[in-house]
Amino acid sequence: MDKQLLSTFAASLFALLNPLGVLPVFISYTAKENKSVQKWLALLLSLTVLGLLLLFLFTGSALLKFFGITLDSFRMAGGILLLLIGINLVTGDVKSKSQEAVNQDNQSDFQEAESVYRKIVIPLAMPLLVGPGVIANVILYANEAQAKKGGFHIFELAAVCVFIASIICAILLSGRWLQRLLGNVGLSIATRILGLLVASIGVQFIVIGLTNIIVKTIATQL
Repeated sequence: MDKQLLSTFAASLFALLNPLGVLPVFISYTAKENKSVQKWLALLLSLTVLGLLLLFLFTGSALLKFFGITLDSFRMAGGILLLLIGINLVTGDVKSKSQEAVNQDNQSDFQEAESVYRKIVIPLAMPLLVGPGVIANVILYANEAQAKKGGFHIFELAAVCVFIASIICAILLSGRWLQRLLGNVGLSIATRILGLLVASIGVQFIVIGLTNIIVKTIATQL
């Protein structure tokens, strides 16, 4: 496959996933966990992101068509979820609930990480990391790869997904250092500011999705 296409795919995928922007949210969920638990969580979330990327890379278009879901409808659903998540981040409810859920004794680090993971995989893996924009981008490049003549072009895109997922894992693993840098007060302030941004992104997704539905679907039938 053309190297420029692969490099563009990698750059756009990293920008849309925006792991640096999600890092403060990851820290807010895992601030009271030990280093080993945070490492397991970073690995589990990165593997989940990779699995979602590969799922939409190979079956994205067919999956949405099978359920009769348009990308704009998916965008609106993700926007509503992000709006609710942003509100919870500002009020601190999500953080307290996730921490209460894992305050159990006699658990290994991996078991504790699994317990936290079940609580935070939504929203961290989807839609904060793998959102509608990422899905649209992956499906677009998958269609481009399938349109080219030759054998295994789409697997080159899959290799890029593996590379980006490894970068995400490395960024999430740096959360411990950022946590020490900010401190508890700074982390609390950063979390609430990010909550406002997440809520704003959610509203933007809703507006864009609703606008596209009105313009492309409703207006054309009038």
